[in-house]
Amino acid sequence: MKKLCFILLFSLMSFLGIQCDAQVTFLRGRTAVDTIVVGQPFDYQLSLTIPKDYFVEWKQFDDTLSKSIDVISADDVKTTPINNSDNVIMTQNLKLTSFDTGYVYVPEIAISYSTSLQDSVRHTLYTDEKELYVKTVAVDTTQDFRPIKGVIRQGITAKEVFPWAAIIIIAAGVVYLIIFLKKRSKKTEKVVEVKKKPAIPAIVTARAKLAEMKDNELWNNPRTKDYYTDLTDIAREYLEGQFEIDAVEMTTDEIMKAVNELNLSNLTKSKLQDTLVTADFVKFAKANPTAEQNKQSFSDINNFVEDSYTYFQEEKKKKEEEMK
Repeated sequence: MKKLCFILLFSLMSFLGIQCDAQVTFLRGRTAVDTIVVGQPFDYQLSLTIPKDYFVEWKQFDDTLSKSIDVISADDVKTTPINNSDNVIMTQNLKLTSFDTGYVYVPEIAISYSTSLQDSVRHTLYTDEKELYVKTVAVDTTQDFRPIKGVIRQGITAKEVFPWAAIIIIAAGVVYLIIFLKKRSKKTEKVVEVKKKPAIPAIVTARAKLAEMKDNELWNNPRTKDYYTDLTDIAREYLEGQFEIDAVEMTTDEIMKAVNELNLSNLTKSKLQDTLVTADFVKFAKANPTAEQNKQSFSDINNFVEDSYTYFQEEKKKKEEEMK
């Protein structure tokens, strides 16, 4: 009876272990040091364990993590499968340093993920805050202090002054001659008006670039990442030029948050979001959509541009009528 209970308990634990293994998701940040000398570089490793089919939006690092922690370099993200598991480990090594002294802290680092490309719900994991002590450079107090020497003044002779005086006089003469000639030439020269070239409307630029992609049928290009980069860049530049949304510097979530403030239809907004999310999946998760999916993404961006421009014209017309 005891043997049977043990077998049942072991089977249950194995089953639960398999289920947990399939859903393991945790983030860890670690470093091998807890004390450095001011300005000394040290390694900090990010490690994310996550199911291999999940979509991860990895953090892009700037020059600093906080006012006390500087980022010297960031290696590429590496993905390593875990044997006999549906999970993978994603790691990135950072080279950090600090120029403050005393106790400083490597701040929490956040990484977002979702269960699939189609899942719009983002979950966020955070690393623990890491305490670090930064020491000053050691000073050898056994050595005697050396006295500070005062400024030694020397007299200036006429022989030393004469070359500089001559240079100043000649330079003043040249400046006077240039000013005189300029004033004289202004009396005879014709005024030429410089006409500024009008800026090309954002809709014209977007239509031209989309037409070029259509003519070349770039959705059949095997370099899928380049295709989606070019396609989403057209949408980002159009949003910036037409609606003054700084989309070039925004993430997908930030762009959609800004676009949601426009009174566009849900269908129009969904066309933009679907393509941006697909592009993220291609860039960060190395997805490989079919040519038909690529063509559909092109169609979605093209329709978004035209539909949103129609909305822009209608809003402009309403404002003009209100001002009358």
